[in-house]
Amino acid sequence: MSSTRIGNLQELIANSVCAVFRKPAPKNLNNRARDGRPMIGGPNERMEPLEWAKFVIRNKTEDDYPAALSVLSSRAAQGDSDAEFYLGLVYARGQGVGRDFHLAREWMQRSEAQGNSNAAYFLGKIYLRGYGLENPMPSEAARLFEKAADSGDIRAMYELALLYMNGNGVVRDLSKTYNLLLDSATGGHLEAQFVLGQLYKTGAGTDKDPDQAVRWLSAAAMHNHRGAMILLGDMYAMGDGVGKDVDEANRWYDMADGRASN
Repeated sequence: MSSTRIGNLQELIANSVCAVFRKPAPKNLNNRARDGRPMIGGPNERMEPLEWAKFVIRNKTEDDYPAALSVLSSRAAQGDSDAEFYLGLVYARGQGVGRDFHLAREWMQRSEAQGNSNAAYFLGKIYLRGYGLENPMPSEAARLFEKAADSGDIRAMYELALLYMNGNGVVRDLSKTYNLLLDSATGGHLEAQFVLGQLYKTGAGTDKDPDQAVRWLSAAAMHNHRGAMILLGDMYAMGDGVGKDVDEANRWYDMADGRASN
């Protein structure tokens, strides 16, 4: 099949989907790379179709949902794990389609089976909250979070840490909570930094260490975590694990109230 006919077929598919949603197809659908690969849309009108579709979903560009859905559906049908994940995300969020957690789970399960850690994480969230299910399934959520965490996903590490903290779907284990939070916080997860600071403050799952508590609470606070700012203010106001310092306490309280910058 010639490149012209392939381009025309792509345009026909996009226009057909767009007609259903009463939205125009992107005018630059047939942009092509020098090596013959089809290109489409994006900020510079030079993105590959799947990357463009993912860009549309991430940025919630509603006018482009129909064409993006066409690309995702086509690639997902071919077994592309990224397309399967994003198609599941579309149905979970209801982006340009009716929200359908059954279809969201189906597509994300296909993607997760191919090792997609994003799919494992989001599936874990669905099972944890029970979206589209009769009841939440925290044990299945824990399995999925662990799989994503093993791939380095700091969000999954944080969620799994909370499950171990609360004994939800797993046997309660504060040492595992601590280790997971430490990895997640070190990777830059804001909430993990906040909770890790509290573990060091109270000695839960690890040795009590006020210096480490201040370190991690400050890391969260410096990224505008209001709870961390207030907790630091309380610690300095009461001399809880730190030297009592009313001025320092007020500085953190002012930051929490938006009256001072960090």
